[in-house]
Amino acid sequence: MPDPAAVDVGTPWQAVAVGVAVLGEILAVVFVYRVLVRGGSPASTLLWMAVILVTPWLGLLLYYLLPRRLQLRRLRRVRVRGARLRRGRARGAGRDADPPGCGLQALLAGADGAGLDGGNEVEWLPGGEDFFRGAAVAIAAARAEVHCVVYIFRPDAAGLRFLDLLTAAARSGVAVRLLYDSFGSFGLKASHLAPLRAAGGRAVPFLPLLWKRRPFTVNLRNHRKLLVVDGELGFVGGRNVGDEYFTDRVGKSRYWLDAMLAIRGPAVGRLQDLFVEDWCTATDEVLAVAAPPAPRGDCRIGVVCSGPDREDSDLWFAVFQAIGEATATIELSSPYLVLPPTLAFALRLAVARGVRVRIYTNGPKAEAAVLYHAQRSHYARLLGAGIELYETVEQYNHAKLLVVDARNVLVGSANMDLRSAHLNFEVAAVAVDAPQLAAQVLATMDRRRADFRRVTEADLPTRPPWRAVDGFCALLSPLL
Repeated sequence: MPDPAAVDVGTPWQAVAVGVAVLGEILAVVFVYRVLVRGGSPASTLLWMAVILVTPWLGLLLYYLLPRRLQLRRLRRVRVRGARLRRGRARGAGRDADPPGCGLQALLAGADGAGLDGGNEVEWLPGGEDFFRGAAVAIAAARAEVHCVVYIFRPDAAGLRFLDLLTAAARSGVAVRLLYDSFGSFGLKASHLAPLRAAGGRAVPFLPLLWKRRPFTVNLRNHRKLLVVDGELGFVGGRNVGDEYFTDRVGKSRYWLDAMLAIRGPAVGRLQDLFVEDWCTATDEVLAVAAPPAPRGDCRIGVVCSGPDREDSDLWFAVFQAIGEATATIELSSPYLVLPPTLAFALRLAVARGVRVRIYTNGPKAEAAVLYHAQRSHYARLLGAGIELYETVEQYNHAKLLVVDARNVLVGSANMDLRSAHLNFEVAAVAVDAPQLAAQVLATMDRRRADFRRVTEADLPTRPPWRAVDGFCALLSPLL
C-alpha cells in the first residue's frame, strides 16, 4: 500500500504542471485567433498556427519576440499632422492635391506621405568619395541642423572621421541628431559617441534590443540611409558609414559598388519629414516640421518608404508600378536577390510583353554562402522567363537601384528580398521622367558591367545534393 505522504508531496507539482499546460493551450487558441485576423500570407499564417498549437509556450514566445508590426500611437499623430501640413503646402504652392492622371506619377502624387515634388536638383553620386566629400562639405557648412539615419555605422577610420564632422558641427551650435540601427551598428559603443554627446549632439539607437515596447526587436531593422542638412540638402541611397563605403574597396583589391543621390529642392522636405517620424519612433520626441525648401531645378521626385510601422508600402507600390509601365527596358541592381514571388512574377510578365530585363547581383565569391544558395534557387525560373542575370566575379555590388525605360529612376536602401519587402524600414527617391539622370546611372552600370559575368542555364547546378542545398537555403530566406 502506497505511503499517503509520498503521494501528497507530488500532487502540488502535478497540479502546477497541469495548470501550466492548460493555460498554454488557452493562450494558444487566443493567439491563433490573433494570427488569423491579422492576415498575411497563407504560408506564414499556417506556419505560425502550427508552431503555436504544437508547442504553445515556445510558439507564443517566438510570436512575441519576433514582431512584424509596430503600433505607435504618437507616431500616428505625427503622421496625421504631417499629412495636414503637406496638403497645406500643396494648396499654398498652387498645386493640385489630387493625383494627376494615372500611372506612376499619380501613384506618387497620391501616396500618403510620399508626394511628387517638382523643382528639384538631383546629383548622381556613384562613388564613395563623391558622397562623403559632399556630406563633409554640407555638414561643415550647416547652420541649423544635421539629421542622419544609418543602418551600419562602423567605428573604423571612416566612421570616426564622420563622427568628428558631426562633433565639430555640434560644437558650433548646430543641432546634430544621429539615428543608428542598434543591430546593424552593434559595434558602435557609447565611448565612440561620447565626444559628440559632450558637444551637445544627440546619438540614439533605433529599436535597441531591450526596448520598452518589445524586449527583442532584432527582427525589425531600420535599413534606411539618409542625411539631411538644414532641411535643404538631402542624401539618400545605399551607403552606410564605414571604410568600405568610403573607399569603395573590400580588402586591398576588390571594389565596392554602390549608389547615392544628392537632392536639393522641395523633395528634401519629404526626407526631413521621414526623419521626424523615425526620430519619434526612437525617442517619442516630436520635432518641429519646417516648410520645404524653394525649387532649385526641374526634376520631379517622389520620396517613398516602407516599414513595419505602416500598413501600405509606398516604396514597393512604386517599384511594381514602374515595372508595370515598362515598355522597353528594366535595369535592376540588388546585392541580395531573394525576390518576393509577386516581384518575380511582375518581372516575368514584363519580359512576356517584350521588355528586356537585366538584373545585377552578387556572385558566390562576393556573397555569403547561405544567401547565395538562397538566391540561386530562383535562377532557373528567372532565366527560363528570359530575364538576363549578371553576377559579380570578384567585386561586391551593394547598389540598390531601378531604371525603367531610361527615364524613371529609383535609388534607395531596399534590397530585392523578403526582408526589405516585409520587415525593414526602407526609403528611396523616385525621379520621374528624368532622362538625364537615367543616362548617368545607365552609364555607370555599363562601366560596371565589366565586373560582372552573365549567368546562363549551363551555370545552374544539376546534381541533386547542390539543388537540395539551394532549396534548403531558400527556406531560410525570410530570416536572412
